[in-house]
Amino acid sequence: MSRLPAWASAYLHHLGIAPRPADYAFLSELCRAHLQAFPFENVGKLLQARRPGHKSLPSPEQFVADAVRCGFGGTCYAIHANLLWLLSELGFSAHLVPVGTSHTAVIVRLPEWGGEPVYVDLGSTAPVYQPGRFRRDPDNCIRFGPETVRITPDAERPGRYQYLHYRGEKLVNEDWHFDPEERREPDDFAEAIDRSFAPGAFFLNCLRIHVYQWDSERSVSLKNNTLLITHADGGERRLTLGSLRELEETVADEFRLPRLPVREAVEILQSRGVDLFANET
Repeated sequence: MSRLPAWASAYLHHLGIAPRPADYAFLSELCRAHLQAFPFENVGKLLQARRPGHKSLPSPEQFVADAVRCGFGGTCYAIHANLLWLLSELGFSAHLVPVGTSHTAVIVRLPEWGGEPVYVDLGSTAPVYQPGRFRRDPDNCIRFGPETVRITPDAERPGRYQYLHYRGEKLVNEDWHFDPEERREPDDFAEAIDRSFAPGAFFLNCLRIHVYQWDSERSVSLKNNTLLITHADGGERRLTLGSLRELEETVADEFRLPRLPVREAVEILQSRGVDLFANET
């Protein structure tokens, strides 16, 4: 492996792992570490939307600096673009794929398996904490607590695969599908990123934070003012937060993100007519 640029070394330092040969074991370690170190959140997006010339992806230098400084992660476009840049520096053969109409994932081809593609998705709230072997293992299944993700051949669209997300026995997402051969680069998503900053875009009208904490074997999720803590053994605790102060304390204590500027994000939402505490959500 050639000498890494400074941003890539800082990226790995934030993940808490050292560079190794590009294989499945290292990729799996990267996936788990990334889900804990870079939360899925739209706080940064709400703040970014207020700045002139905001419709762009953060550079890897900025992505890592924002994570260290404030605890930012991002949504799928920012997370997967920067993950792709890191994987490329680490010697992985990887590319982005569009998933459905508003999501992305990363396809990585592993030489130890003859270039077999695996599915990597660290930019959603689902428990995809390991690469999915969707071609060699058609019954692949990733579980965490009551949640299950499967990637299966799409019966109606040859060559494509469906991403199926279950909560218990209920199928909560069957709209995502992808073609692993549909190679994309971050710049190819410019129009989709523009749409994600439109006034009515979903992540400009809600508050969303989700992180996995492997040391506690749990995930912590916030949807507006509803907190959900899910344990790997299936136990869950749900709580409705009644004030901005309670929200800030929860993000600091439960999410372990004391520097994440949630107060500013809530104020931005209020200016857009979104009151997180008007009703239970």
